[in-house]
Amino acid sequence: MKKFLFLCAVALTFAACGQNENKDKKEQRQVQEKETIVPKGVPVAPMQNVPVQPKGDFDQTATTGSSDGPVLKLEEGKPLDFSQLNMGRKSLQDQLTERIDTIRNRAEQDKTEFVYLYGLCYENGWGVEKNVAQAYKWYSKAAEKEFPAACNALGNFYRMGNGVKVDLNKAFEWYKKGANGKDDQAMLNLGNCYFYGMGTAKDEKAALKWWKDAAEAGNAYALSQMGDCYYYGIGVEKDLAKAIENYTTAADKNISNAQYRLGILYYTGNGVQQDQTYAKLLMQKARDGGMHEAQEFLNKNFKN
Repeated sequence: MKKFLFLCAVALTFAACGQNENKDKKEQRQVQEKETIVPKGVPVAPMQNVPVQPKGDFDQTATTGSSDGPVLKLEEGKPLDFSQLNMGRKSLQDQLTERIDTIRNRAEQDKTEFVYLYGLCYENGWGVEKNVAQAYKWYSKAAEKEFPAACNALGNFYRMGNGVKVDLNKAFEWYKKGANGKDDQAMLNLGNCYFYGMGTAKDEKAALKWWKDAAEAGNAYALSQMGDCYYYGIGVEKDLAKAIENYTTAADKNISNAQYRLGILYYTGNGVQQDQTYAKLLMQKARDGGMHEAQEFLNKNFKN
């Protein structure tokens, strides 16, 4: 009899544990659902190209167009911080063009930030005639003073062969200097170098480290890249909830790649509550940012 009662007690204990476990899992799912709500605001996407989802059932290759793995596009270098210019609502081009005389004078006085800005003006033809050689000259002067954004700019020159011979080893070294100086775009580019094995050995974990640092520094493109990392398991275990979290933040920051991929997830209800109306809105914003794949998706899935 005692043995029977003991076995009953053990059975009840396991049953209770099972109920608690099911309760915990249910609560965890509820928390995840709360974390993947529709992002606030209406994003407006810049450009970035990614293959379109084929018509039909969603699968893991839908955002890449093939089964060869994720397509992560290199991003062009962006300037660092121009808060000292009190930019307001005017474009960067207009702000720098209006202040070209001040920028020139300060650059000639060897003020590091303005040395960099003068190079940026020459690279883009803002307030001065576009001149790649002059841009390289001023960027180099700023980089000699270890100005991180200038190091990133030189990395772009050597990666793309902009006025210099393509040299991925030099590009990697300049990105590394910029990244160590906490330039978020250099961190992103350094991560790209590690991911593709450009100028260094391929190392997905190192790519993840630098993308993560760039994302934490506020780089919106890196947030989108981190979404890909968690979605595909690049250098980290797959985690759909974290992928959605990063895609959502990047989409709020107007990154078309994140809008496009997040739109697919809402369209299919993969990891989020299915909302095809919101998916359409995300695709429209990605399209308006110049992403023709989003238009293809709209044509195939929203004919009316």
